[in-house]
Amino acid sequence: MLSDVEEQKTDKRVAVIGTLKNTGSRPARGLQVEVELFQKNKFVDQYSTYISGSVGPGETRHFKVACGCGDSPPADHDSFKVQVRGGY
Repeated sequence: MLSDVEEQKTDKRVAVIGTLKNTGSRPARGLQVEVELFQKNKFVDQYSTYISGSVGPGETRHFKVACGCGDSPPADHDSFKVQVRGGY
């Protein structure tokens, strides 16, 4: 479950931060947080980060997905979607 998700913009940098909670009954490993960027409902770019280690049942973990590379900002966008992928 994702919560407290927000986009942070500074100069040319954009990051999406939030909290991930394991609502299952077993530890979750191999989790990837994926951010998709959209401009006028059209997909324009994608970024992701892995959550290191495992997240136990009921535990939370903060995440940050940096969008853009070095001095290159991400594509212009007006909305975003965040998903958790993988896990075993």
